[in-house]
Amino acid sequence: MKKNIPAFIAVFLSAVFYGLGLYFPLFYTSKGILSFRFSTDYIRLFDSVKIFYQHHDFLLAGIIFFFAIVLPIVKYLDLFNRILYVVPISEKSSHFLHKIDKWSMIDVFLVALLLLNFKMDSSFIEMKLKAGTTYIALSVIFRMIGSELLSNYEKKNINKRKE
Repeated sequence: MKKNIPAFIAVFLSAVFYGLGLYFPLFYTSKGILSFRFSTDYIRLFDSVKIFYQHHDFLLAGIIFFFAIVLPIVKYLDLFNRILYVVPISEKSSHFLHKIDKWSMIDVFLVALLLLNFKMDSSFIEMKLKAGTTYIALSVIFRMIGSELLSNYEKKNINKRKE
């Protein structure tokens, strides 16, 4: 069976951007008054989970960890498996992953940014987005493109088999 090269490229780029998004800071926070800065922190995705965990917000830490880290990795494994046909997986499992994919990464990520902003307990806080945020956003866009290309490719193959 012919491989779906455009979907593979889109999913591969998405996985690379996701890895970069995990590695690079998403944003930095700076606390201070006027132009005097007391502290500056660079926050990565794992750091946001750690901050919530340290503040005993275990539910938020767990939700962010599952939907922004675990679920995307499982989704990438599923997408690469569907493209490369490595291990047979049930249609029901793949369909389930496709349905919950809409809830992974970006939604929870944005909520995490807002919650972290409120959690800092200071009216003198400055937050600036960094490269990791861009990489995560690009990852989501390319994953959506790759997933759609793959779905269209699979539908086309199913229709060809019926004829």
